[in-house]
Amino acid sequence: MNIIYGIHPVLEALKKRPRSFHRLFAARESGGDDFKQIVALARAARIPTSVIAPQELFQLCRSEQHQGVAAEVEPVALFPFESLVSRWKQQGEKALFLILDSIQDPQNFGSLIRTAYCCGATGVIFPKDRSAAITGSVAKASSGAVEHIPLCRVVNIAATIDLLKNEGVWIAGTAPRAAKGLYEFDFNLDMALVIGGEARGMRQLVAKKCDFSISIPMQGELDSLNAGVAGAVMLFEIMRQRNHMKDNKNA
Repeated sequence: MNIIYGIHPVLEALKKRPRSFHRLFAARESGGDDFKQIVALARAARIPTSVIAPQELFQLCRSEQHQGVAAEVEPVALFPFESLVSRWKQQGEKALFLILDSIQDPQNFGSLIRTAYCCGATGVIFPKDRSAAITGSVAKASSGAVEHIPLCRVVNIAATIDLLKNEGVWIAGTAPRAAKGLYEFDFNLDMALVIGGEARGMRQLVAKKCDFSISIPMQGELDSLNAGVAGAVMLFEIMRQRNHMKDNKNA
């Protein structure tokens, strides 16, 4: 059982899977339109609702970011790898898998899931070990995007990369000193983007599996970005290129 909290995570989960809710918790003071929609959806789905004090919500969520609402829910359903690949093939779109190699900070993890969803990624793949889990903190950082994009937890990232390659997917990883820059690369191909962990980036074995190594042009004396920011820069450039290609085809 998970505790999720915050207006958007709770609202998106209610829209997507109301039957997974065990109980809704709301602060005594009323909220805005989104808060009222949450209460109305919970009532329509006959979800038991407890009205508790903000301090009790804080203790329940272990966070001050609850925005007056929380819920006890079943965990988000994860996609088996085979189902994720099958779903991509049925969609008929170019693949854009986001592989998170040892992202352990919940804020980065949630932020990357949100960005992946906003950029039309096929799904997010992350390892069973050395990774943040899909917790309430991650759901909050994703602003509810965990409810809308396929999430796939695998035992071995390197082996999963090999399976993707067998499906014709190219693997691109980010590296500060890579010779190929972000804006020199053509992303109009079936691909998976690997974002490495906060401390050391991609693990050595994972880096060796990449077909391409790409750097993000930067100024100043620092040579790397926060993992969440680096992923966002990469994903939005991929989306920009692909949308440009579609516009040219439709012109």
